[in-house]
Amino acid sequence: MIKIALFLAIVCICTSEAWNRQNHFGNPCYLCSCFTVYTDRDVAVPLRPYAMAIDGYDTTEDRCLATCQRDKRCRAAVYGMVGGRSVFTCEFYERFDTRSAPVYTTYVNMYMKRASECKLPIAHLSSIEMIPADNTSLKRRAKLEKLIGRKNPFLG
Repeated sequence: MIKIALFLAIVCICTSEAWNRQNHFGNPCYLCSCFTVYTDRDVAVPLRPYAMAIDGYDTTEDRCLATCQRDKRCRAAVYGMVGGRSVFTCEFYERFDTRSAPVYTTYVNMYMKRASECKLPIAHLSSIEMIPADNTSLKRRAKLEKLIGRKNPFLG
């Protein structure tokens, strides 16, 4: 009887921890009020990020934004579902042109830092391990811009 009660207690604790952990889906954005959010937008092709998450799948939206908030060089962050092997991406940009930078891309959001200081505490959000950006971001965005420019064969 004690073994069953102990087993049920462990199952309940593990279930509650899994339910309350940070993940990609369902949790509202905590730090979005500290950024100007462009929904379904990405940075245009000629601009290259200076840093990206080493493992995009282990990132969350709030951890990406908290890491950008701590980084003095970061002026904008891009977070979203990009598919492929990495599934999710978190990229940091130190410069961009707002007239040409927001390009329509589904499931990807662009976050620009606000000029005012963010008052929300971010100590509980761990930073993401970042690496210098490679060409995967440019290749992904060039492919999407090429697809957007293609003529739809079903529209006469």
